[in-house]
Amino acid sequence: MQYSNGMEPTPAETVHLAIDDLLAVVAKAADDLQMFHAAVSHARIASLPPFPRATVTLTASIVDHLQKVEQELREVLTALGLPGSPSSP
Repeated sequence: MQYSNGMEPTPAETVHLAIDDLLAVVAKAADDLQMFHAAVSHARIASLPPFPRATVTLTASIVDHLQKVEQELREVLTALGLPGSPSSP
């Protein structure tokens, strides 16, 4: 990528690159989460084998991580001067 001064990115270019990277990751994660949601929702209809306790613990950990990500994304919105999501507390 060519920067305006030919050497280092300006602060504005750095912010735009960071936002572009974040948007790409969020879009991919949203697609992955939607596919996961569809697969698990469909699996709930079928009869499932016993759910190992370790998997129950893992699901709780995933929920915690996703809640932390949601909070951090809200912080990014605030830093950008944008309103939070409709589900914001």
